[in-house]
Amino acid sequence: MLKIKLLMNSSLEEVLDFKCCNLHEQNLEIHVTNAGAVPLEVPSYCDLERDQESLRLDFLYPPGVHSLPPGETLAFYCTLDESTLSRYRRIVFYDSTGRRHEQSL
Repeated sequence: MLKIKLLMNSSLEEVLDFKCCNLHEQNLEIHVTNAGAVPLEVPSYCDLERDQESLRLDFLYPPGVHSLPPGETLAFYCTLDESTLSRYRRIVFYDSTGRRHEQSL
């Protein structure tokens, strides 16, 4: 089971912009925590959902599939307009088996 927490306009935006590979305007920080008892493999994409509409965020940084041991947290970053985020009700991450892990926004 993944716990998901969103931080819009976190202070890390400035750090990534200054220190990292020209990652400008990464205004959304997403913390994904493995709350289960077994390691999970988590790809760097997620879906925002509401009713019959969804938006795939497939440009999360860092890219790739990440091993997440029990109790550990991984942070993803992306650029997303606040008004876009406010239209959605859920965020969904997937593990490498395709299982959905959703959190209400």
